[in-house]
Amino acid sequence: MNEPNILGQFQLEHRTIQVSGDGHAGGTVWLERVHPDPPMALGCVVELDTPTPRLRLYRAEWSDDLREEAKERTVALWLASRAD
Repeated sequence: MNEPNILGQFQLEHRTIQVSGDGHAGGTVWLERVHPDPPMALGCVVELDTPTPRLRLYRAEWSDDLREEAKERTVALWLASRAD
């Protein structure tokens, strides 16, 4: 299986989150916290190619505002990757 492409990173409070997936096909990308250590898989955003993408986190400790910000930033990275 091929390694997913890294689409980019963003800061969310104290976390650095990396977004990976195939920016040209499909509608799912994966989120991983890369800082602070240790790196940790956070979840995914699915249905990116629809009007209502969905954030699915493995743990639900984030506030609604943080969840929405993470989803918006992830969608923006995914859209930018498709423009290439």
